[in-house]
Amino acid sequence: MWVNFRATPELPPLHPNDLTIERVKTYQLLGVWQQDNLKWSKHIEEITRKASKRLYCLRECRRAKLPDAVGLTNYTTKIRPLLEYASPVWGGLPQ
Repeated sequence: MWVNFRATPELPPLHPNDLTIERVKTYQLLGVWQQDNLKWSKHIEEITRKASKRLYCLRECRRAKLPDAVGLTNYTTKIRPLLEYASPVWGGLPQ
């Protein structure tokens, strides 16, 4: 990935040891999506996509009229860790 904020012409491909390195706009490293413009839109998009899938279990708990403790446990073990993972990195550190 090439991180550059200036408009530059397309750079030639890199060929170390006769291998071509592919240039990408986004990649995932340790569960955090990185973009070439250093914005977090791809990361937020992926997290919300995963969280909406996991919310299905929470809706089913409600529909089955299970106790609130079951829904809370479901949220704290499946959904909240996904939303909070690496949040100091992409959300900024508190003062």
